[in-house]
Amino acid sequence: MGSKGVSRHAAAALLGLLLTAAMVLPAAAVGPTREDLLRRIERLESLLRDNQRRMNAYDKELSELRGQVGAQQQQLQDQESRTAQKIGEAIKGQEHAEVVKDIVKRVSLSDVEQTPEENRLRTIYDDGFYLKGPDDQLRIGGWFQFDSRWHLNDRHPDSDTFLIRRARLDIRGVLENDFAYRLYATLIGERNGILQEGWLEYRKYPEFRVRLGQVFEPFSLEAVYSARWTWFMERAMIVNAISPQEDIGVMLLGKLWDGRLEYGLGVFNGQGRNTSATVDDKDFTARVALTPWAQTPKGDALRGLSFGGSFGTGNNEKSLAGNSFQTQGFTSWYEFASGVSQDGGLTRWGLEAQYLLGPFSVQGEYLRARYDDLKRAGSSAGLEVDGYYLSLAWVLTGEDAPGDAAIKPRRDFNPSTGGWGAWQAALRYQSMSTNQELLDRGWASGSDGARSVTLGLNWFPNRHIRLQFNYDHAWFNQEVTRNGVTLDEEDVFTTRVLFDF
Repeated sequence: MGSKGVSRHAAAALLGLLLTAAMVLPAAAVGPTREDLLRRIERLESLLRDNQRRMNAYDKELSELRGQVGAQQQQLQDQESRTAQKIGEAIKGQEHAEVVKDIVKRVSLSDVEQTPEENRLRTIYDDGFYLKGPDDQLRIGGWFQFDSRWHLNDRHPDSDTFLIRRARLDIRGVLENDFAYRLYATLIGERNGILQEGWLEYRKYPEFRVRLGQVFEPFSLEAVYSARWTWFMERAMIVNAISPQEDIGVMLLGKLWDGRLEYGLGVFNGQGRNTSATVDDKDFTARVALTPWAQTPKGDALRGLSFGGSFGTGNNEKSLAGNSFQTQGFTSWYEFASGVSQDGGLTRWGLEAQYLLGPFSVQGEYLRARYDDLKRAGSSAGLEVDGYYLSLAWVLTGEDAPGDAAIKPRRDFNPSTGGWGAWQAALRYQSMSTNQELLDRGWASGSDGARSVTLGLNWFPNRHIRLQFNYDHAWFNQEVTRNGVTLDEEDVFTTRVLFDF
């Protein structure tokens, strides 16, 4: 029974499989229709055509890229070739330059190469031509003044004129740091040689410097300033009349108290420049100036205030015939007669004051002199002279006004950039008088006094050039006769073009 049951189950399973296969096989045997197959073939062909177009486009783009890469490679090769050629030429040139440099070193630069940099000579231009070494220095400079003078009085005996007022050549230097020197020459108008100043100075200690040779005597504030820096074209009458200017001798000078006190004193022949002494006695001259607030901060109201004095005495023999006291227009208003000479003492002294504050400046002096033992035809007489001046100035363009230097414009003259240089206006009143003795005795002619007012305008296109315009009105205590013309006053207009280097 058991084996029969199994057989029946197996037979039933086999019968089920046969029935299932009979149902499936007919369904699987039914395939796609002809239209379906044609549509599938068309889609495949379309896909193939699209792929072919893409492949063709890719091939074209690839070909173009290959062409561009090839061109760039050729350019790079050409550039590399040119660069290599230039490098080769540069190497050859450098080799040649090195050879030449080596030859120059051996032939002409051996001394320089052996000299340390700090010890070599340097050439510099800065307000003058300089040669500078470690211990020595040479400066070459100079200046020039071209004037015109126009007398506004129709009856004035002098002609209107152009003139070269001054022409100077200035050589200065330093030797071994501790010694200074100067050779200062005038190129026109001197009867006693061309040397203005020539001296050697020991300057190791700023407080005590020793200068010997032909030097400018230390007397009067306006006199010791160079004619390049004076506010007016001519110094005051009393300054020109009694200041000693250059002479041969020995001078001690210096600055003390951190520069607040400046002094100078010396012993001189008393005969003026380039002239030997005529007597054993010597002239003594001294000047001292105090600037108490010189070390206060810039802009301090009292920083630019200074005052001082001068003194001189001597005993000389020299002729005074033809010497005269003159106005700014060079009209002689007091003139010594022929045969008058000095054979005795001369004493002179003066007081000075100056105040500088930014563009404003004021300056004044009082000076006095006495000439003893003037001689004429065996007779003796004396002469006393005194005078003063007061000057005011204002820099219209606002620059600071230095006392003893040129004004430096903030903007040099250049119309294209709007620069007009610096402008300064100035006013001066002055007076000078003498005693009557020589006039009464006929030893002198003219007036016993003169006064004047001067108006000035100064233009500084740059720090090296200055144009000056002065109008001066002078009047005399008594009428003055010159070349047959009698004058009681004078009006003169003067101009100047100055340059320095």
